[in-house]
Amino acid sequence: MLRRPLRSFRRHLLDRMVLRPSQHPIHAPTLKRVLLRRETETLECFVQQSHSDSEPPDLLILKFPGTAGRAERSTSFPTSMVDVKRTAIWTWNPPGYGGSHGKASLSTMARAGSTFWQSVTEKHAGPNTSIWLCGNSLGCATVLHVAAKHTPNPAHTGLVLRNPPPLKLVIKRAAEPYPHFGLINPVIADLCDAMDTMKTAPRVNLNAVILQSELDTLVPVEFQNEMLEGYGGSLRKVLMKGIDHDGLSNEHHEPAICDSIRWLWKHTSPTNKPLAVE
Repeated sequence: MLRRPLRSFRRHLLDRMVLRPSQHPIHAPTLKRVLLRRETETLECFVQQSHSDSEPPDLLILKFPGTAGRAERSTSFPTSMVDVKRTAIWTWNPPGYGGSHGKASLSTMARAGSTFWQSVTEKHAGPNTSIWLCGNSLGCATVLHVAAKHTPNPAHTGLVLRNPPPLKLVIKRAAEPYPHFGLINPVIADLCDAMDTMKTAPRVNLNAVILQSELDTLVPVEFQNEMLEGYGGSLRKVLMKGIDHDGLSNEHHEPAICDSIRWLWKHTSPTNKPLAVE
């Protein structure tokens, strides 16, 4: 009888350690605010698109920000790097963030990520729409959960992940400087499977671009690579030299990023014939 309350307490600790939710208003005049309602969930999204709602986009992008991210800060990346006429970018605020209902937790984030995917793709993707899931840091864990659970068509779907974290390794490393850090082991053992990228990555067979910050001290590149060794799809990695976890890419990184984004478009555009996996 004690196991269930103990697991709930440990997952509560994980939520407090990992998540940085905020709900203060953020001005986003160039984005369209949309509320997605599905069953008992209401998710706040911010949308930017290059065409009218009367026709489906050629490229539909779903964005999942990091642990302290907000949809209101979403940019047009990476649409400027590909020659696509009709694009739409949907960025979500997970439960407990912004105007999305519910409690901020890793388990609810995973479940709501599926709702976000289903609600947007069912209504806004056409038969010739390519779909990209873009995640930043913690958002990559939700992306991999969604991709593993819903098994999208690999010919039309791709991923763009920046500094994807193996959460157990990251949390354990962060706890090392503190006394009795070994006590973290039973806590991280209760991380829900849906957000454990070491378990979800091998179940995903989509083409993916991985953007890695060379000097990342939160999710070191070697941690990312250890998790990606088991990834089930084809990868293109871009090492962004000289920047830390939250550092901004610059003109020195742009050629390699553009080349990888165009590679992803070649492999996911429904108008192109399937290419051999590289």
